[in-house]
Amino acid sequence: METPRECLESLTGFPDALTGTGIDIGGFPVRFAQDPPDLEQVGFLRGDRFSTSAAGQTESDCFDSLSAHLMVFAPDRARLLATARLRLVTNETDLSATYTGQYYGLSAVMQAYPRALEIGRLCQVADAEIMPDALRALLAAVTLVSVQTRADLLFGCTSFRGQNTRRHAKALSWLKARHLGPVALRPARIHPRASALPDGTPDPHAARQAVPALLRMYLGMGGWVSDHVVSDPQMDTVHVFTAVDTAAIPPARSRALRALCPV
Repeated sequence: METPRECLESLTGFPDALTGTGIDIGGFPVRFAQDPPDLEQVGFLRGDRFSTSAAGQTESDCFDSLSAHLMVFAPDRARLLATARLRLVTNETDLSATYTGQYYGLSAVMQAYPRALEIGRLCQVADAEIMPDALRALLAAVTLVSVQTRADLLFGCTSFRGQNTRRHAKALSWLKARHLGPVALRPARIHPRASALPDGTPDPHAARQAVPALLRMYLGMGGWVSDHVVSDPQMDTVHVFTAVDTAAIPPARSRALRALCPV
């Protein structure tokens, strides 16, 4: 992953409270990665969670050096529990060169939201008993970053495990019926592996349960999705563009996340 110099430069404009030793959020120490050992931990967690071929190895790409990397640790700081990659984008040229921008045409999004925060590679350890609390701490930190960077929009790619779109038809058809973004803002199809969300009228409860927990959380914050998905053979996933207008986040949800942060 990136060098220490590039890693520190990527923190420019992000909250100072999350540098150094970081802050406590809901009992979990949270801070940005700052050096090669930090980034190695991030890479190993990503390798274990995103790619069967990379399990036990670090996972990285060319976008890491352009981003800041949040880290959520166990209360005793002995173990990394969750991570996310953040990048603040303020012009269309940079937006088209993001991880998300290589898969989705985002010109309309940039015109509507001049300060957009890309959230990528968000993952947590598999331990079911700590996942909800660690993920909540991570989302609270993302909320803090979005507030202090004055981001208008949170965006990224939300993944479904397995490349076979038919396997996810129930969830994807429910998203199409209930959670498509405004027509004027929907990303254009620019990738050869893009395919339309399927039609269908699945049972709402069963379909919602088939949606990844992270995407359900974004939808609960007022989020919306694109009208198509893109398959990723390297990651063995299909992903859908996901966006959250920060001004549309339900006030109670925003207050609850911000209340977890001591700054």
